[in-house]
Amino acid sequence: MIKKIIISPINNIAAIVNQQKIQEIIVNHHTCQVKDIYIGTIQKIFTSINAAFVKLNYYDKSGFIHFNDIKHRRALKNQYNIYDAIAIRQKVLVQIVKEPTISKGPRLTTNIHLTGKYLILMPFNNTICITHRIYDENERSFLRALGILIKPRQMGILFKESSLRVDEKTLINELKNLGRQWSYLQKTAIQNQAPFTLYQDNNLVKKIIRDYYDKDISSIIIDSEYALRYLCEQVQKNNQQSPALRNIIKLYNSDICILEKFNINKTILGALCSKIILECGVYLFIESYEALTIIDVNSGSFNRSGNAQNTLLKTNCLAASEIAYQLKIRNINGIIIVDFIDMKAYKDRIQLLEHFCQVLKLDNAKPEIIQLSELGLVELTRRRRGQSLLELFTRTQNNNKVPEDTSISVSNASSIFFKTNFSKTLRLKNINSTKPDANEYCINLIPLEQSYIMPLNLYYSAMGEST
Repeated sequence: MIKKIIISPINNIAAIVNQQKIQEIIVNHHTCQVKDIYIGTIQKIFTSINAAFVKLNYYDKSGFIHFNDIKHRRALKNQYNIYDAIAIRQKVLVQIVKEPTISKGPRLTTNIHLTGKYLILMPFNNTICITHRIYDENERSFLRALGILIKPRQMGILFKESSLRVDEKTLINELKNLGRQWSYLQKTAIQNQAPFTLYQDNNLVKKIIRDYYDKDISSIIIDSEYALRYLCEQVQKNNQQSPALRNIIKLYNSDICILEKFNINKTILGALCSKIILECGVYLFIESYEALTIIDVNSGSFNRSGNAQNTLLKTNCLAASEIAYQLKIRNINGIIIVDFIDMKAYKDRIQLLEHFCQVLKLDNAKPEIIQLSELGLVELTRRRRGQSLLELFTRTQNNNKVPEDTSISVSNASSIFFKTNFSKTLRLKNINSTKPDANEYCINLIPLEQSYIMPLNLYYSAMGEST
């Protein structure tokens, strides 16, 4: 099995490639990502839903926190009403557990987790946890005993799957690093006023090594020399026993953009289209909304069997395999309804569901099939793992999609993604100005031959004088 990781720090994009096919795309967008830590202030409290809104900064939407996510405060005071745990304008340390959607802010918690390659440090949980993906009872007993010895006082640790058969010295060193990181965050929180950003998980190379690098990776290709040196340091720190380390990491030096060379641009553009045509003639329609995705399966020109019943079953099985891939590559989350082609035979429906369950097991987001309705609709849910590609590459302003020639505020310009070439200059207005026509800037966009997908701030060449 040939498994590669393609990293482009210049474009803030990485991809996992397995058997020459892109399996997952990771985009670093620098705004309200999972694991980011903030000092926020309580803005509003709603007793009817036992929740509150927390102001994280001066530009983005306020975060949402439920009373159940204020775990350590509730445990200490034995309280069950949010008004008893927090107050308006109170300073609170929070972490993002769900990224914002188009119309909603991020979901927050006060139960801070500091994630490493092998361990997770939980400063407010006095417990020892071991992931259920470690099945060996001897290994679980060893990790539990090691956790009792090395666990910081009044803190908790969680052993990840990657900690399996890792020597104790490496685990202890990582726990010390996470402890130093928590001490630094505490001191920074005391010295700064809310709202303030304490920690952002925006280092793409560090994120890839921590969450995606394992022994099955055959090569890592990166297009930045500076990031290459940092990558080597991180891999050597976490994998001291790897003998073929230098043969795995490679620097990409070609004149062709790395996104074009490995078809990452093509994959992203295809994932933004609602219609997908398979080689066999079957095609799908995927329409995503804020919390609901609808997928319709059509047989198209597929006809490989003289038996109509077998044809329908094969068509649906091919569509199920492609749907599982599209859910992963597009990072679709929430409630998903799939309208397969109707099959009258009950055994064919069961066979389809069994095949669908098998292909969904390859997804780390743990999709769960709820039921097959009487109308032949398959209902499933998929855990939210960051924003979907559609949310990342389609920005909105006032709940509407922003066309290319629309006036956009300077503060949000660097976070807007475009998927087509620019033919005209883009005028940006400074929202901090009180005058109606003051501080209007003109950005000259570089014309590109290819349809690169990058943030806007990578395109402009110079900013003119105010008009």
